[in-house]
Amino acid sequence: MSLTPEMTALALAVVVVPIIVSMLLAVAHKFSPKTYGKYTNDNYECGEVTTGDFQAPLPLQYLFFIIAFIIFDVDFLLLLPWAGDVKALGAGAFMNVVLFIAILLFGFVYAVRKGYMRWADVG
Repeated sequence: MSLTPEMTALALAVVVVPIIVSMLLAVAHKFSPKTYGKYTNDNYECGEVTTGDFQAPLPLQYLFFIIAFIIFDVDFLLLLPWAGDVKALGAGAFMNVVLFIAILLFGFVYAVRKGYMRWADVG
């Protein structure tokens, strides 16, 4: 079994990339400061002194919005390869993508109608 140039490049990447990442992490660990200064745990940029331990829960609407964004972002990434070769794939692939988008839009309309994307109640 002979390795093709693509397989050789992939094997090389699988071996070389973890070595480079390990070396970079080791160098960062070696040269990072080990002691903390006077201002290490101070506020950053805002200037307000905190009182107590702020552990308020994130409103549920934010979480639904984040999940919807991730779903549609992944949807876009899944559609990019298909869009590049849409003519060669044929009508069957086109109908599958139309069904995929229809299911996603149905879920989005459902979420909007249930009020998961409503911002008036947040806060």
